[in-house]
Amino acid sequence: MIDLRPFRAWRPTPDKAHLVASRSYVAYNDDQLRDKLAGNPFTFLHVIHPEHGNTTKRTRFERFASVKRKWDQFLSNGWYQREELPCFYLYEQSNDRFRSRGVIGAVAVDDYLHGKIKVHEHTLEKREGLFKDYLESTGINAEPVLLAIPGTNELEGLLSEFWNSRPDLDFSTTDMVRHKLWAVHDPAVLAKVTERFSRVDALYIADGHHRMASSARLPDPASTNPDDPKKWCLAFIVPQDQLHIHNFDRAVTSLAGMDTYEFLRAVGAICRLKAMKQAPSAAPPAGTVYMCTRQGWYALELPPAPADASSSERLDASILSNAILGPVLGIHDLRTDPHVKFVPGDKGTKEIARMVADGDAAVAFNLRPVSFTELQNVADLGGCMPPKSTYIEPKLRSGLTVYSLEDM
Repeated sequence: MIDLRPFRAWRPTPDKAHLVASRSYVAYNDDQLRDKLAGNPFTFLHVIHPEHGNTTKRTRFERFASVKRKWDQFLSNGWYQREELPCFYLYEQSNDRFRSRGVIGAVAVDDYLHGKIKVHEHTLEKREGLFKDYLESTGINAEPVLLAIPGTNELEGLLSEFWNSRPDLDFSTTDMVRHKLWAVHDPAVLAKVTERFSRVDALYIADGHHRMASSARLPDPASTNPDDPKKWCLAFIVPQDQLHIHNFDRAVTSLAGMDTYEFLRAVGAICRLKAMKQAPSAAPPAGTVYMCTRQGWYALELPPAPADASSSERLDASILSNAILGPVLGIHDLRTDPHVKFVPGDKGTKEIARMVADGDAAVAFNLRPVSFTELQNVADLGGCMPPKSTYIEPKLRSGLTVYSLEDM
């Protein structure tokens, strides 16, 4: 049983929604962030980074106090409006490649603590503590955790009357994505949605492991008040067929002292290699990785995983690391090795081919996307996915529905 509640969001006024809602700050490099802040006074990035460019050394709590002041300024400017009644928010994100529909609501952190909201990544205690302090200091959560419901999609039919109705917000952003939002406060509909989630055994985190873990550290363990807003976490929940999982390709800048011919011989001694006449036009099959070198494309047939391998160790990304990246190229920690660059699979093989042709990479590996079933198996067994093994859409906007940690 998953406990999901409606809440009274702060959301941008309709005339400013397309200007306020922003991509996560990690999506921008420093120059892009500076340009966004200079060119758009309404962007929520001003709340997240109120002192961008200020080199004065400040404590985290001083920085978070600046965030709170900027948020209060946004409210006093009238750029946000507060919902009068608790709502579930139906949200649709679409472009020329995909469409995702789901429900924004508040999930119980107890469901996370009791293993009903399942994880496939380890979190860092230091980052958990940092974001916990941020939430406590600012009093708001402005970026939902992305969760997936396994199995059949009942939400589409349950909420069919809304998807073709006029949304409360409808705008497009410069990344060519269209956003639609419906605020639903009809008690009968709220009850139907709540009942549907009461029959869900588990949800799976697709994006936002640290946000979920940090939110779970907020409530006072002695508190028995079920309406304490700190016992709930902002979440966007989509059925598994509305979750779009792409691959993350690996581009490597060095062949560990080998030239391309020596590297191919070393790889050929471990895996079966087959030269390809042209760049691939589709994802590789399971157990195969496409490899782009300065001598062209190759299909690399991975060795089988050991019989006692875990669900995570059986993934193509893990086998590639254990068979090639480590033994041949000396790359033993993908998180820290400076010779590895990760390329989101939505960019296609053209990007990694360009990197090799331009000398930005010596070799690049194109992997197939992980399936939801594979992700689910890893999470169910308490495993951890390899670093950068999934690039998941939709990518959520900060500041579109802001959850108050002071009252629901």
